Amino acid sequence: MTAKELLTIGRFARISGLTAHTLRHYDDVGLLTPADVDPQSGYRRYRREQVRDARVIQALRGIDLPIEEVKEALGDPEGPVLQNILRRHRDRLRLQHNRVSDQVAQVDRFIERGLTMSATTNARPVQLKLAVDDVDAAVTFYQQAFGFHYDVTRRTGDEEFSGFVFGNYGDPDFFLVHLHCPDDYDRVGPSNFGLLVEDLDAALSRAVDAGAVQVVATQDPEGMPRCCAVKDPSGNWIWLYQG
Repeated sequence: MTAKELLTIGRFARISGLTAHTLRHYDDVGLLTPADVDPQSGYRRYRREQVRDARVIQALRGIDLPIEEVKEALGDPEGPVLQNILRRHRDRLRLQHNRVSDQVAQVDRFIERGLTMSATTNARPVQLKLAVDDVDAAVTFYQQAFGFHYDVTRRTGDEEFSGFVFGNYGDPDFFLVHLHCPDDYDRVGPSNFGLLVEDLDAALSRAVDAGAVQVVATQDPEGMPRCCAVKDPSGNWIWLYQG
């Protein structure tokens, strides 16, 4: 194909619906490479057949599919690879939707009740973690025996975590009970519980001064308050959460 048969970046942009700036970016990241690049001027030219790929890319980026997955999809735009990618992305979008819905609900609570926060400087228990042999069976038992409310307690971009929820976060009666199998990551030691504190750094410092050992560095995990964990002198794990 001669240079005359190739489309300039401007003409290709008009036909494909992508801007010239976006086309240059897609070239830089290896998503849509021009058919020819002038070695002197750097001017890009495209084949007319590339319009289809450009429109596929536009459609997939329009649903916020990550560029790396768009690259993968272009290799099989009508086959099972694309179907699997879209199913995974749909699940991620649902999780994002649920997380935003939770945030909207929290905003509604602030509108209704105001932003008044407790002035207490004392720590109080907000979480209990129980080791069980079978999480599903244990959930059923506690629901049937005591009417506990089982719901999502944390959402990330890839998955959800659930537990028994009491009250709403920020309210005086807020409390969580999580169930774990003995081989779970978070089941490390005789007991494992969490405290909501007003100042995380100060609470951590006081705990260490009193004889605790820090076992999880201060972090900002997605979907959770800022937190860290210490072991008391007996080996019990205590998670500290910024209130």
